[in-house]
Amino acid sequence: MRYAILPVFLLSACASVSDTPAPTVSADGTFVPAGATLNESGFISVTEVPALPYPESPPPEPDGIESFSTRLSKATPAEQEKLWEEANGTAAFQAEVQRLQQVLRVEEPDNFVQVKLLRDETAMVDPKTLLGAEVWFKRDAAETLARYTSRDDIFPRTGGLTQVELDRLQQVWIERFEGLKWSSAIGGNASRGVLEITPGVTRETFMAAAEERGWKWGDEVQFTFAPPAPPPFADSRVEDLIRIFPRAETAPAIQLLALGMGRVILDDGCFRFERDDDGDKGPLVMFGYQTQLGLDEEGFLIVTSTNQWETETYRIGEVGAWGGPNSAQEEWETVKTLRARCGEGQIVNIGTPQSLREFSLPASDWLADYAEAEGLGYQEAWDEVIACYRRQERLGRSGLEVRDRCIRQFN
Repeated sequence: MRYAILPVFLLSACASVSDTPAPTVSADGTFVPAGATLNESGFISVTEVPALPYPESPPPEPDGIESFSTRLSKATPAEQEKLWEEANGTAAFQAEVQRLQQVLRVEEPDNFVQVKLLRDETAMVDPKTLLGAEVWFKRDAAETLARYTSRDDIFPRTGGLTQVELDRLQQVWIERFEGLKWSSAIGGNASRGVLEITPGVTRETFMAAAEERGWKWGDEVQFTFAPPAPPPFADSRVEDLIRIFPRAETAPAIQLLALGMGRVILDDGCFRFERDDDGDKGPLVMFGYQTQLGLDEEGFLIVTSTNQWETETYRIGEVGAWGGPNSAQEEWETVKTLRARCGEGQIVNIGTPQSLREFSLPASDWLADYAEAEGLGYQEAWDEVIACYRRQERLGRSGLEVRDRCIRQFN
């Protein structure tokens, strides 16, 4: 995952720890994770641990389709102009599409639905080959379009909902969701004629709320529900070592992507940011809906989150990165329990954190470009770039600064 850069808790750089700690067992037989200290309370503390090791293998190679940005980077100015025209159409085509959008909204408010670019979805090129534009109407599409344009690359289509209809339908659901502490997203697909709603809760939770409130809806409304949250503990040995593993009670309908960075520690069983320069305790920390707490192969305490693309991993005690801001609502039972067990003060939901090392690794297309530019195989390029990362870390650098000194997009 990649984020826009807006530091939230940029506290300190990756530390170099020469001796890697190992898990231990206390005198009373309590398992203690690597890098942790068992307190008299029976809960553990973790301050600073080695960062996750670099992967030995690179990410899967790109699919072979050269990205548009890469093609632009290799092109002359004249070739770039031609590429832009192939991607978005000629200036005359673009002007006509914009004119139709403006005119039809005014002249056909009860019939005009939407203008969409039409592309060849089978084309093995980025972006897909432009074929023209579709103009969608609720009725009499061909006859209506003919009154406004005669271009043969602009095609009439029938179906969908007007913007007025979508807005009216959306307002119904906005009012229905008022007072519910869900992280919901509501948007329309005009040409398909549907309102798409992501309520951030499971189907079971949503249907219970809908039945209680007597909500009704038809096929024009479609939902994408959150999956059930995984068990909070991926390894049962860690459950009794912390006071609470606080997770968001709803899934994010939209993941905000401002970048936060910092070190999360365990302070006598409570997750916090590390102490500030004055020695004051940092804010309390909670995690995302789909996260789990467990142990990695070396016995360090880790937070993991698996989505449809990847598994993100973060070691408690290393510098990490996350996207946000994320909600932490006082009405949640999790928040109430967190305050009862760990105290008052600011709570920061860091969602699904990653190791800063993991976050800063080059994307596969960057690596493929580097391999091509340097005349290397894909694995060779990876080994060379990671060797550079290690050298930069020894010089005291970390994160994106390391990446940008070792590899660049387009190289």
